[in-house]
Amino acid sequence: MDETVYETLVGVTNSDFNIRTAAESRLKELASAPEFPVSLARLTMNKDLLVPHRQLAALTLKSYIDTHWSSKHDKFVGPELSEQSKSIVREVIVTGLADPESKIRVVSAYVVSKIATDDFPEDWPNLLDILFSYLKSNNADSVHGAMRVLLEMVKKDISIQQLPQIGPVLVPELFTILTSDNVYSFRTRGRAVTIFSSCIEMLSALREENPTLADQMVGPIIPQWLQAFGTILNHHVQDNAEKATEEYGLKIDVIKSICTISGQFPKYISDYLPQLFEPIWNDLHNLRERYVQEFVTDSSDVNETFQDSDGNEIGFQNLIYVLFDFVSAACSKKSVRNLFVTPDNQPTDFFIQMLYVLIVYMQITQEQMEVWSTNANQFVADEEEGTYTFNTRVAAIDVLFTFLDAFPIPFFNALSKVVQRHVAESLEMRNNGISSWWKIHEACLLATGRMNEDLMEYLEDESQKVQFDLRSLFDNVVLEDMKLSDLPFLQGRAFVFASEYAKILPQDFATQYVTIAVQALQSTTSGVPVKISALRALNNFCKHLDAQYVTPYQVPIMESACQLLPVATDESLILLLDTLGSSVKINREITARYEQTLTQAILDAWNKFSTDSIINSYILDIFEEFSKNEHYFPSLCNRALPFIAQVLTEANVEPTIKANAIDLLTAMIAFGPSPLPDQFTEQMYPVLMQLAWQTPDSEILQSTQECLKQFVVHDTEHLVRWHDASGKSGLDYAIHFVDKLLDPSATESDAAFVGELIVTLIKKVGNNIAPVLPRLLSAVLTRLESTHDISQVFVQSLVLVFAHLIISQQDTTLQFLVQTFINSKSGLTILMTHWVDNYESFSGYYSLKVSAIALSKIFLVNNPDILNMSVKGDIVVNPNAGIVTRSKSKRNPDQYTAIPLSMKIIKLLVADLGNSLPNDTNAQDEADSIGDEDGDWEDVVDDVATRSRQEYQLLSDVLANITEDDDDEENNPDLKNDPIYQTDLRTYLVDFFRNCSGHNVNHFMEICQQLTEDEQFILHSSMN
Repeated sequence: MDETVYETLVGVTNSDFNIRTAAESRLKELASAPEFPVSLARLTMNKDLLVPHRQLAALTLKSYIDTHWSSKHDKFVGPELSEQSKSIVREVIVTGLADPESKIRVVSAYVVSKIATDDFPEDWPNLLDILFSYLKSNNADSVHGAMRVLLEMVKKDISIQQLPQIGPVLVPELFTILTSDNVYSFRTRGRAVTIFSSCIEMLSALREENPTLADQMVGPIIPQWLQAFGTILNHHVQDNAEKATEEYGLKIDVIKSICTISGQFPKYISDYLPQLFEPIWNDLHNLRERYVQEFVTDSSDVNETFQDSDGNEIGFQNLIYVLFDFVSAACSKKSVRNLFVTPDNQPTDFFIQMLYVLIVYMQITQEQMEVWSTNANQFVADEEEGTYTFNTRVAAIDVLFTFLDAFPIPFFNALSKVVQRHVAESLEMRNNGISSWWKIHEACLLATGRMNEDLMEYLEDESQKVQFDLRSLFDNVVLEDMKLSDLPFLQGRAFVFASEYAKILPQDFATQYVTIAVQALQSTTSGVPVKISALRALNNFCKHLDAQYVTPYQVPIMESACQLLPVATDESLILLLDTLGSSVKINREITARYEQTLTQAILDAWNKFSTDSIINSYILDIFEEFSKNEHYFPSLCNRALPFIAQVLTEANVEPTIKANAIDLLTAMIAFGPSPLPDQFTEQMYPVLMQLAWQTPDSEILQSTQECLKQFVVHDTEHLVRWHDASGKSGLDYAIHFVDKLLDPSATESDAAFVGELIVTLIKKVGNNIAPVLPRLLSAVLTRLESTHDISQVFVQSLVLVFAHLIISQQDTTLQFLVQTFINSKSGLTILMTHWVDNYESFSGYYSLKVSAIALSKIFLVNNPDILNMSVKGDIVVNPNAGIVTRSKSKRNPDQYTAIPLSMKIIKLLVADLGNSLPNDTNAQDEADSIGDEDGDWEDVVDDVATRSRQEYQLLSDVLANITEDDDDEENNPDLKNDPIYQTDLRTYLVDFFRNCSGHNVNHFMEICQQLTEDEQFILHSSMN
């Protein structure tokens, strides 16, 4: 069998198609034989064969295990291998871990790990003994193979319950391997560290079950490991670049392990942090020269990173990243605070030097210059504050923000000194003819610019005693840098820096800065970096400078942006649109004079990117600004409405494009005047509704719902008054559309906003909708009842229709619900069942208030249908259920108690009230639960976090701090005048409960006696 399998494997590698195809077919036939996997294992171990053929045998075995080893595998096809054959395979393949050929050890480890996932420990109980024997063999090959398997097993196969037995044997062997630097490679020692880190994580999980045992295991071993880590971090390979890079890999694993220990068992590492900080700081300090030489200057001598056999990228840049991670994680801990801050809250010399070095790492690299000079989109993406790009420059900025959070005042005082020193040294470099002098200049402006909001806040408060001479920076650096057109990245950074401090820009500088930025944007010789930076700066200037400084330049900004729009894409287009959106706000009359240019440019951009949701969102913002401008709006309508109508009526246009066109129309309606010009209702409305009736597309239907809602809000009378040629009114059109959405055949996605649309119709159309309202409400109930697995969001949309009606027309609505039956269920039963079952998942500032107030009004009604109704109560816990899998939950769904509706309402409203109570008690409970363990690892900034929690004690306070842009409900201009919107929910609920208690409304006192202790405590605390 071995020979047959071998010949077939060789045939699989043959370049002749016919031979290869025949061999592949033959291999599938052989797979059905029980001897096949045994032969593959033996061929893998046969040292007489070529290594590639042995590898192929092992990889074939690995695939075979997926399909034939266990029926538990997703890829299993059968037949399952006999236990006897499995045993032989396990016995043979595990010897490959000690093979002298590293490629065979690696592939054998893959196979052993895969088998272990199925068979360990039940069917392969001696596997760990075999692996431990390899670890103790003092043979580098055997240790290498065993470590690869253990690395996988610790992550996947060894349980936390097994760790107390395995750990005491495994961890000492790992430590021996780590410290035997003359025997094992850096990578093998690194694996020992990684396995140890996994053990630490498992011990942390064990601590939840047995904290004493976990601490007993961790306490004795941490000191020796940390001591070994310190030795490794202090060591540096000399005169061997390849070995030095391999050592970086070990150091990366060590620093990651230190961070793991600090996160899981902080009290055991606190005292060691100062000693560990020293070698890490030394590496950061010493590697900066190499970083500058290889990446920042013109040198092309760059040592590339490489991937080890595990796929990990190794290189000194990767080491820098983890060094930064350690500094960020450790800097705010009490045991190292004195390294950064003096007792009188001033920065230490070490802190100043740390910032000095970090800014060195923030310099632009040669590679970045080459890419950014020609790729505008990449330049915009990489230089965004929230960039998804990750590099040394970005990582260093992240560390700066960590320092700012931990020591804000010392940080700024240190940064001021560092910037002054770097600027002075860069000027010396310039005088000495060093061409890269400007890069550290640019990095200083980047660092200071990114901290703009915090620095301005601290400078404004003189009591903070922040000393940062921004005026000197503007006087001596920024204006001069702006004029250096031969250094585009420095010139561009100066533009952006000045704009980042636009709010406090000295008046004598403001006009100069805007002028230079506009000139750079208009210049035909400006390259990508300068134009992009000028755009970014002008965007900030338009937003933050007083209008007097930017109004003279509004036209050049708008014209330049429009000229660039046709050639811009992706990120650069977004920046252009954002800047254009800022510029059109400056002076609306000036904007209106350029309507033809602006509108056409925006419509052309929309036409080109009509399916791009992000670009569309920026274009919508601009359309909103156009629509708010009363001077601009008439011309906008004449130009944009025919364009939109054409998109909506043309055949073969993608539904997404039509939906986005509807959104443009919606923006014009929502932000234009009310009532609307005649062409909206008389021309656009029929086009919109005809499309909505005929389309099955969810995107179009959703966009139409919002658009129709805005029509109703802004042009109600005209909509009711308008009739088509057949006599159908605008309201008839709307009702016909709502009927389509409420039809049971429509999906939830189709009718996502139908509830809000119906509420708007009821509020705005008034008596005109009365004849069809019962039919609409019946359709809402039918939709609630007919949909299985209905989403909570859709339930909220439908339920709130009745919630609004109950608040405004309580008796009529309840009478309708009691008298209406759907599938033998009363409308009241259908509504209340879905309402209370989903109540806690409702969302939205206004919607939550509507739901709570309406529910409270239902409780107050003395109606037997309400008083006698039962709904779902608390879940019934089965103590013998064990772990509930997905399949088990389907077979045995959760069981609930049944409780009266009135009690359920009180429980829900008490929960609302509980969410709005002061959380001092909760904060104290959290503090008590931390215990002593974290005491030595407590963040310096913990007091800030505590203060933040105390600042927001009430749910109503939190809700009150939600801004308009945070909630889509704010788009409805009527909301602010709605009494419900203005209601303080906590005050309302307290008054509600006091009234119920004082009059024992609907047996309120008896209900209270059946509440839980926590619920009774909430009621008692709020009412007293």
